[in-house]
Amino acid sequence: MKIRSFLLAMTAGFIYASGAQAVEFYPGYFGISVGQAEVDDFCSGAEISSCDDSSVTGRLYGGTEYIGFANFEFGYRYIDEVSASGTVEGLGFASAEVDGHFFDATLQLGMPRTGRFKVFAKAGAMFWQLNYEATAQTSVGNLRFSDDDTGVSLRTGLGASFNVSDNFRVRADWDFLMDVGDEDETGESDINVFSIGPEFLF
Repeated sequence: MKIRSFLLAMTAGFIYASGAQAVEFYPGYFGISVGQAEVDDFCSGAEISSCDDSSVTGRLYGGTEYIGFANFEFGYRYIDEVSASGTVEGLGFASAEVDGHFFDATLQLGMPRTGRFKVFAKAGAMFWQLNYEATAQTSVGNLRFSDDDTGVSLRTGLGASFNVSDNFRVRADWDFLMDVGDEDETGESDINVFSIGPEFLF
């Protein structure tokens, strides 16, 4: 229900902005960004002896600029493995690795409307898939487990871009990916992503 209400409000705002001004389409764009993702609360729980809650991430995306200050874009992000190991009560020493795939749709609102430099805020929704790999050393031998989980969550963030030329700009982003994971099974985590990359206009 929270996601549905958010998407309805976002759509209503977009329609209102469209009606406030004559429709004016700008060139589309696509880009690629690389950076670092940090998973909140990944290293909490159990007796963890080793944990890495940050990982390399990359995103491919494309979109259309609309009425000068609003962009609508679609993207795909991959977050490489984060890992943890330690003692689990009743099981022994265990280790786990998780990676993720994210498909998103995002509305961006930026300012100023014209000029080479722009800052923007963004909000949207994403479909995610997490892949789990776990091993445990027990008295009866080594156990291995793999699984995946999917869901839909909200995303938000801030960013800035600088136009180097008419067809090329550099963009930096902070993305906040909310409530990723299954709360009842593996738990939910928020993910902070810091990235930078080139963007091409056409």
